Amino acid sequence: MGPNSTSISLIDHAREGQPKAWSDLVCLYAPLVARWCQQYKIQSCDADDVVQEVFISVSRHLVSYGQTSTENSFRGWLWTIARSKIMDHLRKRRDLIPLDSQMLGEWMSFEMEHERSMAEMRDDLQLLVAQALSIIRNDFSPRSWDAFWKTVALGEAAGQVGEDLGMTSAAVCMCRARILRRLRETLEEF
Repeated sequence: MGPNSTSISLIDHAREGQPKAWSDLVCLYAPLVARWCQQYKIQSCDADDVVQEVFISVSRHLVSYGQTSTENSFRGWLWTIARSKIMDHLRKRRDLIPLDSQMLGEWMSFEMEHERSMAEMRDDLQLLVAQALSIIRNDFSPRSWDAFWKTVALGEAAGQVGEDLGMTSAAVCMCRARILRRLRETLEEF
């Protein structure tokens, strides 16, 4: 998508088999799924396999996502798939290695866990924002990105940023608004 394009659902594009959309979807959510694996104490080499299994399942079921009124957000749907694949992995591991009582207790508590803490959800959101920023960054000129980054992330005044970049304060504000709008559109798709 170019910087002036309208918001088109990344999920719809991925459903249509567009490689860029699928790549963006995986780029945005794979780190999140990997972090969920870490929370279940899955080693990184095994987590890569679980992440792959999650996205194989997502690709098989993406066509039907959103067709029922009981489905919530894409992230919630992804969490349901990921949790299932994580539990499958943990069950297989349980068969391969003996569990002591503490490990078994931890595993059972994960099995019964239904709600995630606010801190975990905030961390998930921060990761998604970072991934979305990395996806959209190349759609903007380096100067526009610098104007955005300095005013939003670093909290610098638009006037000072404009002086530093040889832009008017209004141009800095326009760059910031365009990129924030694109970020919001990208995140709303999920």
